[in-house]
Amino acid sequence: MITENTPRALNEAPPSTATSSAVGLAVVGANFGAGIARRLAQENPFVRVVGICDRNVPLAERLAGELGVPVFASLEALLESADVEAVGLFTPPVGRAALVQAALQGGRHVMTTKPFEMNLESARSVVALARERGLALHLNSPAPVPSEDIQCIEQWVREFDLGRPIGLHAATWASYRETFSGTWYDDPTLCPAAPITRLGVYFLNDFAMFLGEPESVHVMHSRIFTGRPTADNAQISIRFTNGSIASIFASFCVTDGQPWRDEVRLSFERGTVRRWVERTGRSDMADDRAVAELTIAGREVPRFATAPGAFAGWYNWEAFHQAIRGAKDVPLCDSQRLLYGVRLLDALRRSALSGAPEAVLP
Repeated sequence: MITENTPRALNEAPPSTATSSAVGLAVVGANFGAGIARRLAQENPFVRVVGICDRNVPLAERLAGELGVPVFASLEALLESADVEAVGLFTPPVGRAALVQAALQGGRHVMTTKPFEMNLESARSVVALARERGLALHLNSPAPVPSEDIQCIEQWVREFDLGRPIGLHAATWASYRETFSGTWYDDPTLCPAAPITRLGVYFLNDFAMFLGEPESVHVMHSRIFTGRPTADNAQISIRFTNGSIASIFASFCVTDGQPWRDEVRLSFERGTVRRWVERTGRSDMADDRAVAELTIAGREVPRFATAPGAFAGWYNWEAFHQAIRGAKDVPLCDSQRLLYGVRLLDALRRSALSGAPEAVLP
């Protein structure tokens, strides 16, 4: 029998109704951050946009004018505003650690996006600073609180005694035909094995942890259609200390009508979990949902579907609000989860440059 679980039933805490205590957030990055700022300004009870900041001041002014909020020409100016409790940092990942550090030193909580940071030592420094200052440092991937699909898989592992992890097979794809733009996307040292760094990173951050402690990483990548000097077709293999193995494929070369399906197969000693994302075609992906299915010998097959926008990779603004407002069960900064994916990205970067397997640093 197939059962559709109620997503919220997996979460212990009931949904918050806080509106007057919404966190005042200034959005830094008026390009990628524009869509996020618009969605937050529409109907989010946990965060209210109180300013826009970008080095491109005219771009920031247009977005700020649309939302009716102040514009800040610099991060320094933003940090002088008493209305700003937190910073939503949606700039390119190159040098992002320094911006996170500046916001934390200014006493502001931070929400940012994947990949958190490619440089492991820089990531360690800002995580340590967040913990030292008692400030929230959250990402969309990995999220500080497991998303509904991750919670479901964790529950199945316990409930059905699936045993030791054996392997992870994951794939994501899209159809891009990109040209050189002079951004970090064009630099192989900043964007190594680009489809993994840009799309497959969700698997590194959110699903690889099911297999345990990573030992080594080996990357293969190629250029097929792209006009960039970086790859548009890539695969990463990860070996774990317990003997389990992960294989992750990501590509910008596939046109099949199912972009960003984000398929995952987790194999355990006594069962297999499949998880994929069902896309509606909406540009903001707001109605997309994840579906998970468990296969075990001689038993009924459980099936689970998340609420729209409640799967791995989405921003958990409710958890961000709760952490800042002192909820005991939501961490301000989960250093182990944050650094797990960065350790894999660091090894990925070295392997992409060397062409050989590289050790994952502790």
